[in-house]
Amino acid sequence: MAPRHVPARPHRHDRHRRRPADRLRLRRPPREEAVVSAPAAPPAAPAVTVVVPTRGRPELVRAAVAAVVAQRYDGTVDCVVVHDQEPVDPSLEELARPGRGVRVVANDGTPGLAGSRNAGLRLVRTPYVASCDDDDAWLPDKVRLQVERLESDPALWAVGAGIRLLMPGGRVVEWLGPSDLVTREDLLRSRRKELHSSTLLMRTAVFERVGGYDEQLPQGYAEDYEWLLRASALGPLGVVRVPLADIRKDGVSWYRGRGEVTAAALEHLLATHPELATSRRGHARILGQVAFAHSTLGDRRTALTWVGRSLRRWPLAPQAGLALVHLVSGADPRLLLRSARLVGRGLS
Repeated sequence: MAPRHVPARPHRHDRHRRRPADRLRLRRPPREEAVVSAPAAPPAAPAVTVVVPTRGRPELVRAAVAAVVAQRYDGTVDCVVVHDQEPVDPSLEELARPGRGVRVVANDGTPGLAGSRNAGLRLVRTPYVASCDDDDAWLPDKVRLQVERLESDPALWAVGAGIRLLMPGGRVVEWLGPSDLVTREDLLRSRRKELHSSTLLMRTAVFERVGGYDEQLPQGYAEDYEWLLRASALGPLGVVRVPLADIRKDGVSWYRGRGEVTAAALEHLLATHPELATSRRGHARILGQVAFAHSTLGDRRTALTWVGRSLRRWPLAPQAGLALVHLVSGADPRLLLRSARLVGRGLS
């Protein structure tokens, strides 16, 4: 009988030996030195250019520029003052300080408000641009809050803000707006105080999409509203619902107060924006404004025609009512407008 093969027992030391693969699995990785990174620097605040058209208001425009320079904003804010049909005032550039440039130029384009705004736009090289009228003034946090709103919502092309209306007699009326968005339908129905030209801060690229201000409007009357109608076709416009600008309503604009200009500009607006007729209230508003303008010119027959058109669209149109009051009373139109503003109506 053949002897049974019995496998040799491993040496007791061999039992504790580990195969190369075992050693590989158990080998600890080399110690790595901890790397401590410095915190990333916050992105630089985007630069903003402010265009301020001016004519015949040396003291008021100085206050407007000073308010721009005083903005509490980490980024650069440059101000371009465009003098329309008047000599430039180089002394305004003395208001500049680090991070707050001031440049004065003459309107080299079409005379008037629209041409002045476009002349300033041609000098803009920043991602954001804002507008401010020469008789208004910004509150210190305007640029910061509006840039934050646009940076947080890439779908917005422009943003307005709440305002403080400086009324005759020293009365101040705050207007915040009913919503933080304004749609095209809202604009067709009424001009929105929270989208006043002195509140607007816009992406500069929007002007490549919709163009500049309409220089065919006589003296640029309603140029901001006409531009907003085009811009709103891209989508809603934003509103920062806190007061960020003081708007003077206790004076007469260089670009307003002339009946023939007002009537011609509004008729141009109706012709170039037929969509205004889709809103009964909005259409009646503009028809009533034209009626009042013709009434102030003493053209009673034409004024009555426009009053009738306005009231047929919306029987409660206050603009048509104001025109009728003027036709009947013959009162000074400036007093009528002032009275209307006191009760919060006005013509717009």
